[in-house]
Amino acid sequence: MFLSLLGPPQLLIDDQPWPQMPRKAVALVAYLAAQGGQAERGTLASLLWEGDEESTRRNLRQELFRLKGTPWERMLEQGGQQIVLGEVETDLQRFLEALSRGRWAAAAGLWRGGLLAGFEVRATEAFEEWLALEQTRWQNLYREAMLGWARGLEAASQRRDALAVYQRLLEHDPLQEAEQQAVMRLLAALGEVPAALRQYEQYARLLGAELGVEPSAETQALYRHLRQGSLDAVLLTPASPSSLQDPPLVARSEDWAWLETHLGQGLVLLVGEVGVGKSRLARDFAKRRGEVFTVRQRESLGELGFGGVIEAVRAALEAGQSLEGLEPVWRDELAQLLPELGSFAGGAPNGKLRLFEALARLLLTLARPGGTVLWEDLHWADPSSLEFLAYLTQRAPHLGLYLLGTARAEGYQRGRPLYEALRPLSGEKRLHVRALEALPETGVHELVQRLSGTQGGTLFAERLHQATSGNPLYLLQTLQFLFDQGLLRVEGGRWHTPFDTITADYRELPLPPSVREVVQQRLERLPAPARELAQALAIADAPLAPAVLAAFSSDDTALDHLLGSGIVQEGPEGYALAHDLLRSSVLETLSEAARRRVHHRLAEVLRDTGAPPERLAYHLEAAGQLAQAARAHLAVGRKLRAGPLGRTALVHYTKALELMGPMAPPQERFQVLAECAELRLALGDQAQAERLELARLSSEVPEERFRLFLLEAEAAVQSGQVAEGTQTARRALELARTAWQKGQALFRLAWLEYRGGDPDAQLEPLTDSIRYFEISGDRPMEAHALRNLAGYYSRIGDHARAREAYNKALVLAEGLADDLLLRRLKADGAIVDFVRGAYHLSIAAGETLLAEARERGDLWAVWDALHILSLNAGAVGLSAGLEQALRQALQEAEAVRAYRDVSILRTSLGTALMVENRLGEAVEQLQQALRVMEGLGEQATLGYALFSLGFTQVEQGRHEEGEEVLTRAAEHWGERRQGRDRARALAGLALSYLRRGERERALEASRLAYEGREEWAEGIFDLPFILYARARALGEEAGADLLGRTQQHLAGLSERLPPDLSARLLNNRFVRWALGKALK
Repeated sequence: MFLSLLGPPQLLIDDQPWPQMPRKAVALVAYLAAQGGQAERGTLASLLWEGDEESTRRNLRQELFRLKGTPWERMLEQGGQQIVLGEVETDLQRFLEALSRGRWAAAAGLWRGGLLAGFEVRATEAFEEWLALEQTRWQNLYREAMLGWARGLEAASQRRDALAVYQRLLEHDPLQEAEQQAVMRLLAALGEVPAALRQYEQYARLLGAELGVEPSAETQALYRHLRQGSLDAVLLTPASPSSLQDPPLVARSEDWAWLETHLGQGLVLLVGEVGVGKSRLARDFAKRRGEVFTVRQRESLGELGFGGVIEAVRAALEAGQSLEGLEPVWRDELAQLLPELGSFAGGAPNGKLRLFEALARLLLTLARPGGTVLWEDLHWADPSSLEFLAYLTQRAPHLGLYLLGTARAEGYQRGRPLYEALRPLSGEKRLHVRALEALPETGVHELVQRLSGTQGGTLFAERLHQATSGNPLYLLQTLQFLFDQGLLRVEGGRWHTPFDTITADYRELPLPPSVREVVQQRLERLPAPARELAQALAIADAPLAPAVLAAFSSDDTALDHLLGSGIVQEGPEGYALAHDLLRSSVLETLSEAARRRVHHRLAEVLRDTGAPPERLAYHLEAAGQLAQAARAHLAVGRKLRAGPLGRTALVHYTKALELMGPMAPPQERFQVLAECAELRLALGDQAQAERLELARLSSEVPEERFRLFLLEAEAAVQSGQVAEGTQTARRALELARTAWQKGQALFRLAWLEYRGGDPDAQLEPLTDSIRYFEISGDRPMEAHALRNLAGYYSRIGDHARAREAYNKALVLAEGLADDLLLRRLKADGAIVDFVRGAYHLSIAAGETLLAEARERGDLWAVWDALHILSLNAGAVGLSAGLEQALRQALQEAEAVRAYRDVSILRTSLGTALMVENRLGEAVEQLQQALRVMEGLGEQATLGYALFSLGFTQVEQGRHEEGEEVLTRAAEHWGERRQGRDRARALAGLALSYLRRGERERALEASRLAYEGREEWAEGIFDLPFILYARARALGEEAGADLLGRTQQHLAGLSERLPPDLSARLLNNRFVRWALGKALK
């Protein structure tokens, strides 16, 4: 049975009209249908019959008895004191269901003139009042349905049909201003501006005649725009209030206070579920404190090292932000990531940490001192970015930066990259994490009130909180959905739903069960051109410029639809989807074939607009264009291999090889494999798989065997298989055809000979490599080989030839403008001068290097220069200024986790403190240095820390401990064939043995030290120290001549120094010992 009540009452049974329509029965059923399906007997009786309670109840019983055996009996089920609506469907139910689902046309189609239109029944005055109110209520619901229908047609660009619906509404009530505005707007959109103007003028006359008022200011402004031809202003009709696009922050006072407490104590991280409001809270808080620089990670940046930082910096530069104040040294360092900033020389020691420092200085320049770096969506961050983030957290307090980050809760769990990367910071109390919770019901109520600009709304807010669990994004998307559906609208400055007058708890509102369903329903309502743009933005996972978007839609209104609905936002780099949830929802609607088509189109457009290869590679591969994708991945690998992003470059090389496949031309595959293997070797990986395939391919491309042998030689150097490496280097030399190839093979052979334990064997191949590099014009390699040659001659004491090679390398480095090589050469010269005892020259060079480094803001160069100066302090004394500079440098190096530099600086400081007789402090510094070196596996500087620690312990009277450490130093230097240094350790042992009365052991140790001496090394801890130890071991008579030589050397050193340095040298307690010993 179906009962129609939205017009003259009509009962259909099996789709046929039922002729008997008892008026009281119709009134009873209509009341129950409109009032929720049940009512008290007394209420029904008093509404339909006059009289006292007994008589009205009797009349009700008689009416129900008369209905027995008719369909009306089944509609009125009796149960005790209540009567319930039985087995009948009404158009009221259908109307409300259609309304709640946004099926506006279906709801409007049920309307036949109004509730019980034309129906009369003899009842009470109370019934008449109830019916009048209900008829008004249902008339308003009908208007809601018609408005929803019209707005839906308008949103779908069906303007003529929308106009017809609005005009039907005005036929019933021409004073409705919202409908009048809509008719004017649509007429203008259809090109009928004169008709739109007439519509306004008729409406204005009607208002004046009926109510004596003028149209509202908003309607008058619309009329003015029409007269002036400003159609853009007329046609823009936001589907929802602008407040939804920029909602207020509510119910976050406790979280805000927590941020106030912890900001500045390291990295402050907000975690939570999607849409809980992490980014909004972080942005508002950061902006309140001052300058903010925002880095945002995206999923598609995962394979590109520092992708989020690079993207953010480029956007800032394009927006006109200045890098004034960023020192040239850091600009040049950053050029490996951002070539537009400078010229990257490459090859610097501590390359990764130098890059990290350059990035930190760049962020400081962009955020300003005292500003905040806000790093969003850290769960998508690549390994390089996470490593840099840990570094930045250490440096931020020294730079005056605040760090604030956001991440999804599932991305910050044990075992996930973000959690593991930040775990060390947590142990150091440099990481503070806050889990954000959803809004409580009171927070939802406050948000609704502030969005709507009105009080009240308690029931509506309760329903929203129940449906969304207080998730702000879900809540806002639900409100947007309701506005899009027409179920929520603004009228008279207030929010309205069709159910305001009939609901008890807004359960009639059709709220989707999940935020994803909300979003998908919103997307389904978009016009086809707007959906196509949304698909392109979702596949791109990056902002797209208008020129790129234009390739996906010729409809000029498509982007306006997306912007107006809040699905897309405009930023400095272009247009992007407003939230990751929108992206994932769009992607779920696309088949694999559809995704490939969009990727293909994007790749074409991006290539035409000059996009970088890393973006092209992603889309080409996803589009199935494997050969082109392989070339793009290879281009990325080649671009990144020279810098600190070697691991990222390997990912692209591996992908290129995978996409090329084993059937690629042998020459092409060999080339890529060789580059990949060379990169792996540079990163400390033996590249076994690549080397095996290269060996197999070499039979097909025999002309490449030279490169294979050269690569095998390099691998042998790394693995310590020097003999095998020497053999393969010689085979490479046999295959070398060009001067450059011969130079490369000889240079590696010389290095292998040196590493193999026979430094003299390197001389011939090293000098030959220099000649071939000169012939081939490879000036950088020639300069590096000359530097190695100068080092060889210095070690054997041939200072004339060392100086000649050194000067040639210096001239080449100056001609190449290779600042790094120049600094290395100057530092080499300063170290040689120190060993020779030319302390004035070494100190002058160190001070020059220090001044230059400080001017550039180059931390590592500062530390290197301080190391030179502290070495000299071991001879001429440690000044208060130098000690302060060393301790500050230690703090800086520890903050950036430059642990090798920390160990070197501690060794330098400890040695200087030992000479100052501050033995306890010296031991503390040297032991810490030693622990770091052993933890790092550092061998090059280990012996110096061992010697200084052992000799300091001897000075403390801890002879056995000191001797054990000095023995380690002697053995270590012996294994490394550093004879001069080994002799120093043996001399220290000899002096300790003498103090303990073990003359025989002292004689043996001093003899070995004396045999290992190098006469050119006249600094006090080299030749004079060894001579002194031998003299003391021989005794006063036998050692008198050696003691005399010691004193002559020390006096000569003093005489060659300027007076102030001479006085400081003579004040050295070791020098005073030696000079204070009487000759026998």
